[in-house]
Amino acid sequence: MSSSQKESDLAGLPHRLSLHRRRLLQMAAASGLAVAGSGLLSIEHSSAQDAAAGGEIIVGLNLEPDNLDPAVTPFAVSHWVMMNIYDTLVWRGVDGQFYPGLAESWEASEDGTVYTFKLKEGVMFHDGTPFNAEAVKFSLDHVVDPETHSGFASSLLGPYDRTEVIDDLTAEVHFTAPYAPLLDSLSQAFLGIVSPTAVQADREAFLRNPVGTGFMKFSEWAQQDHITLTRNEDYNWGSPLFEHTGPAHLEKVTFRFYQDSPTRLAALEAGDVNLIQSPLYNEMQRLADSDELDVNQVMNPGLPVVLFLNTALAPTDDLAVRKAINLALDRELIVMTGMFGVTEPAYGPLWKSTPYYSAAVESLYPFDPELAKQTLEDAGWIEGGDGIREKDGQRLSFSLTATDFTSPFDELSQSLWKDVGIEVDLQQMDVAASYEAITNGTVNSAPQAWVSSDPVVLTNLFHSSNIDGGFAWSKFSDPHLDELLEAGERTIDDEERGAIYAEIQQIVMDNALLVPYYGNPEASTAFESSYQGIKQDFRNYLWLYDTSLASSN
Repeated sequence: MSSSQKESDLAGLPHRLSLHRRRLLQMAAASGLAVAGSGLLSIEHSSAQDAAAGGEIIVGLNLEPDNLDPAVTPFAVSHWVMMNIYDTLVWRGVDGQFYPGLAESWEASEDGTVYTFKLKEGVMFHDGTPFNAEAVKFSLDHVVDPETHSGFASSLLGPYDRTEVIDDLTAEVHFTAPYAPLLDSLSQAFLGIVSPTAVQADREAFLRNPVGTGFMKFSEWAQQDHITLTRNEDYNWGSPLFEHTGPAHLEKVTFRFYQDSPTRLAALEAGDVNLIQSPLYNEMQRLADSDELDVNQVMNPGLPVVLFLNTALAPTDDLAVRKAINLALDRELIVMTGMFGVTEPAYGPLWKSTPYYSAAVESLYPFDPELAKQTLEDAGWIEGGDGIREKDGQRLSFSLTATDFTSPFDELSQSLWKDVGIEVDLQQMDVAASYEAITNGTVNSAPQAWVSSDPVVLTNLFHSSNIDGGFAWSKFSDPHLDELLEAGERTIDDEERGAIYAEIQQIVMDNALLVPYYGNPEASTAFESSYQGIKQDFRNYLWLYDTSLASSN
């Protein structure tokens, strides 16, 4: 299926290729998925089986969360756990639409600065205290409280001003300016509603003893080993997005931590876990062919896997160099050889499933080594005796932080760039050191990917206010780009917002601020076929509320 076909068939949806063993040869046209009218993605099972209540699932994660206070943790792996413990005011289906959560309904003021939420009645926190408008106010205020030291959640609230309690089941959320991504933000576990009683009792203890209203209750955290959750037997306020009501089917969910990918896969095949995050890319086909396992292959919305190019450090301060780096990269080859064909090439700062993605960026940097050479020649970069170009006595060599994240394609990229006269200094380091180096501007390039279901993520990545100490790693400052990024946050009109983000993507790529590689398949999963109702949401986080063990009749 061509890229244009996929964009048409799956418009607005994360790209997902379900490698179910019984339909592997028939999946090309439909991607092997059943997308329910409710906006959920389900993995179909062709054999007739009945869902059995009870049992547990053990999930193998690639990291251990730092904490489980949604206002504090910045990590996606924490979201995988928290979505079971906390409910959100609204939910977002894989169709991109918003559905009631703890809020039965909502309404925005004409100027987009006030949202009024009507809340569900009879909801209780795991500690027995009632959910109400005061809890909504507390949770949002907790996020922006300087003492909380929010790691990511505060960025989701934009120009938040305050929450007013109108009555027990009505909350008004006020902003100092219109904030278009609000509903998307509120659908993330990072803005999950916490128990005010539990947080106020001991903020520090709450980090590892979370209390929400979700379908699972926190039970145990054995550091460097596992987190265990148990079923909330009183749960009866699930979103209409899901397939059933009442308590979850499963009695227990356990998350185990395996940073080493081969070890995580071995645990699945040995039966020590039932589902794993991020199966080895070169093993996906074999797992899909298994009689006991299924694979759900997905690509995350938001920032795909890219290399940021530092515009404040030679030689990537030269636009011609940045353009040549893009033109000399054979993305199709990297996807097929370095990534074993489990993903697709990326062409800009957003993956194609992200709202307001602009297909116009796809034609800007075709694989064209001859054009790359000419671009460099025109800019005064002349080939030296060893094939590496030079200009004014400077060798055309740029530094790239090489991490486990980029290892599948580092050497291949290096070879492609060398073919046009660009030398790459691969600097091996872990992810934390890589982030520090590119943040401080001491290297030319570093890899990054960012899960986001709204293009507002581009503000974090390209607004000049985020250059010093933030994630604007390209170090590019442009007042017009800043104005567009700010307008993208506050523009409520859908068509106008789309035009703004199309221009933003064009500016980013016209200035070659990054090198797009491919869609990020890190949230792909492999799991035992005996489990039904394995779902992943719009951002590809795991949903286990409808999950059950199948019993054959």
